[in-house]
Amino acid sequence: MLKNLWYVVAPSAQLHDQLLPVRLLGQPFVAFRDQAGAVHLLSDICVHRGGALSAGNKIGGEVQCPYHGWRFGGDGICTAIPAQPDLRIPAKARVDAYPTLERYGWIWAFLGDLPEAERAPLPSLDWVDSPDIRVVRGHFDWDASWDRVMENGLDFAHAPFVHGTTFGDPEHPEMASFETHTDDWSGQALMTMRRPVRKGWPFPRPTGAFIEVATQPGFHLSGPCATLALSPRADWKIYIVSAHVPIGPNQTRTWWMMGRSFFRSPLFDRNVIARNNRIFEQDHAVLKNVRPERVPDAWQQEVSVKSDALQIAFRRRIKELAQRGWQIDEAKIAADYTGRTACAVPSPARREVKSWAIEAIPVVPASD
Repeated sequence: MLKNLWYVVAPSAQLHDQLLPVRLLGQPFVAFRDQAGAVHLLSDICVHRGGALSAGNKIGGEVQCPYHGWRFGGDGICTAIPAQPDLRIPAKARVDAYPTLERYGWIWAFLGDLPEAERAPLPSLDWVDSPDIRVVRGHFDWDASWDRVMENGLDFAHAPFVHGTTFGDPEHPEMASFETHTDDWSGQALMTMRRPVRKGWPFPRPTGAFIEVATQPGFHLSGPCATLALSPRADWKIYIVSAHVPIGPNQTRTWWMMGRSFFRSPLFDRNVIARNNRIFEQDHAVLKNVRPERVPDAWQQEVSVKSDALQIAFRRRIKELAQRGWQIDEAKIAADYTGRTACAVPSPARREVKSWAIEAIPVVPASD
């Protein structure tokens, strides 16, 4: 799991006047809206006696801890200590507060301490807001690591075997060669997917042949998102984005959206959602049993071929970010922190304020 990236917290529509507890990167957070409707995300650990802020109350645009009533604003700074109202509030009475954005119907939070100019951009998902595209949304929970789930979304060689009853073609598993293009934060490929012939309306085709579909899978490390664009027919467009958010070491929540330029009536939505969930269930049946549970650190521990090029590009990128010192040290947390010492993902305020009650989450040291 990596700090210093944008993560999808929840759909905007799920956050109203209540406090919303969220778990990301193995840590607890609380999301809420202030009186102007702006979203805030705080570390969910009160610095006084460790109460869960998310179990408290929202008072105006602030969060009140349920244990002793300490209040914290959207910037994470304590504003009131009810037991001693005349006390000068200590400088360390603050929790980490994270930058947030609302875009494409999702709440995004930057979980790290980088200054704004150094943060990754968000992916471009303009189709979500297009009046010509019908969008459906959902989520799926995995007993699998986020990096394995991400790679699965970039891997079309598994479709004939895992998804032979939905969209893969077991009779034609061959993949033509393709090129992969990457930049600092994303990668994509243009490949040809073969799917079985569908019989009957609206798929009148001769029997006994497969259909080739131009397919553009990709990844973006903000989200972190797996993306897909394809044209099952010349005048049809399908777009899919899946934000595979690490909840814990081997737990992932996927927030997904699918857009279609055809059959835009809401009457088709239920079938589309059910089909997407069925595809995730087929993937989950495999991913919950892979070993090791995480993507291996060394290339030599698995055998890769040309059809794995997009996954390899993804692996290289996250390895580069880990080498910067962005990888959370899960082993150290389990051995030295869990049950003993609270920690939090460091926020940008830690660059200016050096004294904190809650320790910054440990990371694997940077390497060359």
